[in-house]
Amino acid sequence: MKKLFALLVLVVAVVMTSCEKEADFGYPQSVNFTKDGGEKLITGTTNFTGAYIHDYKSGEDGAFVPHEDDIECQVYKWLTIEYLANSTELKIIAEPNTSGKSRKLHIELHLRQEYQVVEVKQK
Repeated sequence: MKKLFALLVLVVAVVMTSCEKEADFGYPQSVNFTKDGGEKLITGTTNFTGAYIHDYKSGEDGAFVPHEDDIECQVYKWLTIEYLANSTELKIIAEPNTSGKSRKLHIELHLRQEYQVVEVKQK
């Protein structure tokens, strides 16, 4: 019984130390676009190593596509992001919204075991 308890404590400790935690990298918490879409460049105080578009409602993620000059590019539905790894800048591109309904996606910026979420809304 003692061995089982010790194993359980060890597993919990490993899981707790490997979990990612939300942080503030200095980027805005939300970015808004008009129905016409467009591009916005956001900057923060901490560089990030990866960025991912998420639809928290459906649980789906964006897809990476090849891009020139080492720029990472990810596209999901109506939103595209472009960035250089280890950068403090992120370009967000929204397509025009012709649906007549507002829409929302989330961008997660990652650095090691930390991340910041930027909510992107469009009217």
